[in-house]
Amino acid sequence: MMQDALSLLRLYTEWGVDTAVTDQATDHRQTGAGAFRLPAAPTRAGSGATPGAPAAGPHHTHHQPAPPQTHPMAATPAAAAGVTSLGESIALAQHAAAQATTPDALRAAIEGFAACSLHATAMHTLAPTGPHNAPLMLIGEAPDADEDRSGQVFAGLCGSLLDALLAPLPLERSQLALATALPWRPPGGRPPSDAEQRICVPFLQRAITLFAPRRLVLCGRLPATMLLGRDTPAQRREWSALALPDGPTIPAVVMRHPLQLRASPTARREIWQTLMMVMKTLRDDP
Repeated sequence: MMQDALSLLRLYTEWGVDTAVTDQATDHRQTGAGAFRLPAAPTRAGSGATPGAPAAGPHHTHHQPAPPQTHPMAATPAAAAGVTSLGESIALAQHAAAQATTPDALRAAIEGFAACSLHATAMHTLAPTGPHNAPLMLIGEAPDADEDRSGQVFAGLCGSLLDALLAPLPLERSQLALATALPWRPPGGRPPSDAEQRICVPFLQRAITLFAPRRLVLCGRLPATMLLGRDTPAQRREWSALALPDGPTIPAVVMRHPLQLRASPTARREIWQTLMMVMKTLRDDP
């Protein structure tokens, strides 16, 4: 028995499992079964009976009330469990994001969004934070383990390294808008799939519109790919024009993620050079 438990623990480690979400294991194949609706069984010609329903007597006709009619795009989060295609999931995300008119409403929309599988496996939903019309909005990679456990953007080691970057600058964390590229951490910290990115990007774009920062700093390849539509090299130090689907065009620059400060002297130099370019831009063109 003990050997079986140790073997299972080693298997979890190899799979990248690092957090116990609940005390009891959950079979997500069963919990997600409602997302796949099978077509109703055909009725026999002339019978008029619905399979599984009690037959009506010869002198009594049982009338079922018609279901309420709703707009297909006005689905509630619970209705999102019936999503069967990537296109429907993206459309639901676009609709939910567009309906949010304030950062608080956007947070509620993200927390209630169930049409992305990451929502069910993450410990917390990470929504953007910070002041409106901040000089900079920093967008990081997918949430790491520290951010997922705490529910805070740029938390743990990532946050400590960001504070170290800001310490010599006339810029405090409280002055910045902060966000992660995805609102949920992929299981085990694996790279998010293309489908997961496409579902989550409407929320990120809407957050930029609602927070209305003057400039964007995309910390890493994931936010650069999701927002700029290409795999932009992290060391590239020039402004790009990001045209939002429901907002203005905002200057954006790609910078290595603060966690890359530990990578090498070259990475630290590139981060600092990019940050100096950003500060010079803010000084010359506030």
